[in-house]
Amino acid sequence: MDVRRRYLLACLAPAAFAWRPAGEETIWNGYIEWYRSQPISVSSPLKPYLEHLRRSGLSGADVRERARILERLIEERREELRPHFFDRTYASEPRFNTEPNALLVDAIRDLKPGRALDIHMGQGRNAVFLASKGWDVTGFDYSAEGVRAAREAAETAGVAIKALAQRHEDFEFGRAQWDLAVMSYTWVPLDGPYIDRIIESLKPGGLIVFEHLMDQSGSEGAAPWLPRPNQLLRVFGDLRILHYEDAWDSADWSWRPERVARLIAEK
Repeated sequence: MDVRRRYLLACLAPAAFAWRPAGEETIWNGYIEWYRSQPISVSSPLKPYLEHLRRSGLSGADVRERARILERLIEERREELRPHFFDRTYASEPRFNTEPNALLVDAIRDLKPGRALDIHMGQGRNAVFLASKGWDVTGFDYSAEGVRAAREAAETAGVAIKALAQRHEDFEFGRAQWDLAVMSYTWVPLDGPYIDRIIESLKPGGLIVFEHLMDQSGSEGAAPWLPRPNQLLRVFGDLRILHYEDAWDSADWSWRPERVARLIAEK
């Protein structure tokens, strides 16, 4: 009897092991489907989702178990969640500046149009502006909703842009391809290899136009795409710095004054 029991347990164990991830995947996919349908005003979605599960008739024990699983998966799959967050953002009433970035407008005022790359282009406000000024524009973003909106905005404006649904990790920046690279509120880590790839992709004499909110926490765990004081001067130190400021000012992605870093640099 013991031998038979051990045999059965040995057969069932792999099946149980295989079932658990499948169950977690079902729970995760259910959460993502619900998350994508929520307005951007739902800023902390887990609690409302659990309330949704309770109202749908799930038992308290099942809701608690799903909460435990989702808390872990949300932490583990932050990168997977980010495109969904921006899909919700771009499908909702804009809570950001939809006009072209003011620093970019000033930076290109007297430039001869060339090839421009708009990194994390969102709904294409900067890409469409550049195209209207005669630039040959390529932009990419990992939000499919943002890219769709950018294509529609270009069509409405009667201009052509190349808009790609792609992540910066996968985009082929190339070498000496661009006369202008726009980094307006991007999510590119400043301490990783991608800045080097962007600089390498500029033609000699090409410009980088950068603007973002600054990190004010000073924490080692702060978002790596938020510049710290003077960090941009180091990150782009091999370029000719034409303009740098660290100021409390209006920001494209905030409804109140923020500490903002702005830089224009030439290769």
